[in-house]
Amino acid sequence: MAYEAGPCGFGLYDKLSADGIETIVVPPSLIPVESGNKVKTDKRDSRKLAKLLESNMLKKVYVLTEEDRANRELVRTRRQLMEHRSDVMRQIKSKLLFHDIKSPFPLKQRWTKGYVKWLRELRLEHEVVKVSFNTLIDLYEYLGSQLTRISKEIIALSQSDKYSHKVKLLRSVPGIGILIAMELLVELPDIERFKSADEIASYMGLTPSEYSTGQYVRQGRITRCGNTRARGCLVESSWHLIVKDLFWRGKYMKLKYCRGAKRAIIAIARNLIIRIRRILLNNEPYVITVAA
Repeated sequence: MAYEAGPCGFGLYDKLSADGIETIVVPPSLIPVESGNKVKTDKRDSRKLAKLLESNMLKKVYVLTEEDRANRELVRTRRQLMEHRSDVMRQIKSKLLFHDIKSPFPLKQRWTKGYVKWLRELRLEHEVVKVSFNTLIDLYEYLGSQLTRISKEIIALSQSDKYSHKVKLLRSVPGIGILIAMELLVELPDIERFKSADEIASYMGLTPSEYSTGQYVRQGRITRCGNTRARGCLVESSWHLIVKDLFWRGKYMKLKYCRGAKRAIIAIARNLIIRIRRILLNNEPYVITVAA
């Protein structure tokens, strides 16, 4: 049987599989759309899924084991906390702008302990505004403490037999630390299922979209399909890679001159995930290319 992926996780998949029923979970975005059909009901959708399943035209989601799903949830929670804390930081900056308060700290020294202390010691005309500021600062510090806590848990997990060797291999890549390595490993736990470099690049959404007809071939921006979290980690690591590896620095500068900085760093990220796949498959660490 088949059913659409949704917010309820894979509990139904686990129960059906335990009962010996072959089950596939289908991503809604990859279900073929019938042209001209503007009526959508549960019965119609079920009948459509059944026909597509019978014709073997459905693509399925790769379902992780319960252990892998639990580990991925831990790492994803850290990323969610980072996003929440960034939201709070933007709210505090917005209040400073609204009240015309200028920071004496340069950009690189903001959100240090000294900066937070300066925020708490601000003198404001109304007490209720001070309460509003302190509430956001308390929330920022709380999220920071939770980030520290969950990061320690992830580091401890990275030292387990399941991940320690792979983390060591990925850390040989300039720009990848323990936390980024764990994010990539939990989002891509079974690298062997990607049979080619193009397949993993497509899964990461790092291949260009294409609009071609007849003799005209036109490629657009990257598809942005697939795993957005892992793609973000790759782009973040690519910025560090071009600083520490002169070979990729040269590649980036050439692409930047021709296509711009954004397209250039995406191209580096695409090459990076291909290199990471090869590192894990060959069980060999990354080697920095020595420029002439």
